[in-house]
Amino acid sequence: MYDRNLDGRELTFGVSGKLWKNVLIMYDRQTGSLWSHLMGEAVVGPLTGKRLTMYPAVMLTYAEWKKLHPDTLVLEKGGRGLFGSSRDPYEGYYYSSRTGIIPEKYRDKRLHPKTFIIGLTLPPPAAGGAKAAKAYPFADLNRAGVVNDTFAGRDLLVAYCEGAKAGVVFDRRMDGKVLTFSPEPAEGAAGAAKGEGGSCRYMRDGESGSRWLRLTGLAVEGPMKGKRLEPIQSTQAFWFGWKDYYPKSEVYRHPN
Repeated sequence: MYDRNLDGRELTFGVSGKLWKNVLIMYDRQTGSLWSHLMGEAVVGPLTGKRLTMYPAVMLTYAEWKKLHPDTLVLEKGGRGLFGSSRDPYEGYYYSSRTGIIPEKYRDKRLHPKTFIIGLTLPPPAAGGAKAAKAYPFADLNRAGVVNDTFAGRDLLVAYCEGAKAGVVFDRRMDGKVLTFSPEPAEGAAGAAKGEGGSCRYMRDGESGSRWLRLTGLAVEGPMKGKRLEPIQSTQAFWFGWKDYYPKSEVYRHPN
């Protein structure tokens, strides 16, 4: 999700139908520049090199979203064809060995090409260094539940929910202290009774013992109740697309 205001100018975007490194490309109607969906950066045209501001966002199942945000408004596009149905037209693609039309630029066997990951990029700790990138595979996140990580000088929390097929990255500093989190088994009925929303999926910090919702970073019980962790921009992607953009990306692996 991006802010489409750039340098004091409001841009409107469309899908170009083109690919760059096997990732979709959009275009802006004001200049005709082509933009990477993955990076939010213009790669061809008058605005080449410009970047849109990214908003922290998460892709998850609608069922889980409704539990967390029951008053959500839904944008429904017209038509009841393939994309107007509840069936995902790309479901078969997710589980196939196909990686795209364009051959992979880099061969990297650390992960299967179709592995779902949470991709993260951060500014380098030292001035003038290269942007740091890291990939967190869904399977490893599922085994961990939550990951307390330190990367590129930031203290991070990566929280994952298998039921929602979603992961979120947070800054685990709160009020000047670094918190350490551990997963807590889902207690959907208890949480619903308290009006917390969501069935996924709690975690606790070891410093205060407070209970937090994994996907929103909101403390719902304990001394930290009402506090909310700061989300950090991340992207859900296939490994084959991510590694072509960030070939030096680190990869998180669960120790067990």
